[in-house]
Amino acid sequence: MSKHSDARLLVEVLAVGGGTLQLENVTNLQVRLEDGSWMGIRPGHAPLIAATSDGDLQYSTGEEMQAVHVKAGILSIADNIVSILTTH
Repeated sequence: MSKHSDARLLVEVLAVGGGTLQLENVTNLQVRLEDGSWMGIRPGHAPLIAATSDGDLQYSTGEEMQAVHVKAGILSIADNIVSILTTH
């Protein structure tokens, strides 16, 4: 059994002007990067920092994909925690 088989992501979207969105138990995440490409993130992802663009953050906590709109920002990944700092 893989050490990441039961792992889940914690996703935090933090707006500089206030407001926080927190998603727990995320098994799969897709985010649009500044260059227009999509990046998929699963538990156990290597540490990373990237620029994101305005768009939907697509995620799954089970069978169905869900989406929430987020503004452009800076994404960081470390220890199954995905943080996106936005300016709006």
